[in-house]
Amino acid sequence: MKTLSYFLSVLLLTTGLAVAQSDTPPSPDQPGPEHKMRIVMGGMPGMGGFGHDWWRNSEIATAINLTDAQKQQLNQIFASHRPNLIQYKGNVEIEEGKLSDLLEQDRPDQGQVLQQMSALQNARNTMENEYTVMSLAFRNVLTPDQWKKLQAVTKERMQKMFFKMHREGGPGMPPPPQ
Repeated sequence: MKTLSYFLSVLLLTTGLAVAQSDTPPSPDQPGPEHKMRIVMGGMPGMGGFGHDWWRNSEIATAINLTDAQKQQLNQIFASHRPNLIQYKGNVEIEEGKLSDLLEQDRPDQGQVLQQMSALQNARNTMENEYTVMSLAFRNVLTPDQWKKLQAVTKERMQKMFFKMHREGGPGMPPPPQ
């Protein structure tokens, strides 16, 4: 159960990193100017080809032996969830703005703040539920072997990114030792 929870979290992170707002999917090999990283649910920048369209990344697709038919299925799944993801992301941003406004008052009202926190948590839960449903649909397209390979690739890429950020003193990271 712990492993399933970990990998659902990783998959949520990978799918949650970017919510495309363009009708034209970016090419993972040569992203155009419309390909911008949109950070959602604690995502981290600098993970090119590792966002909502991980199956379009030729390195990942090759590593897990993804077929063209599977890529097409994954595209269809994402396309079916994309409108909801965009809407739910907007709802989260609205609720975050309301909370921010309340907290910026000279004397924030605790009851209003707690009520707004609940509204924000509900909006985030709705968004996370959509990501989970989408992620499970993604998983159902993959064979168990492909799923295991994707987990390994995901873990390796995240570790590389973490160590790179640590070496460079990236956001939220302590500066490297001198």
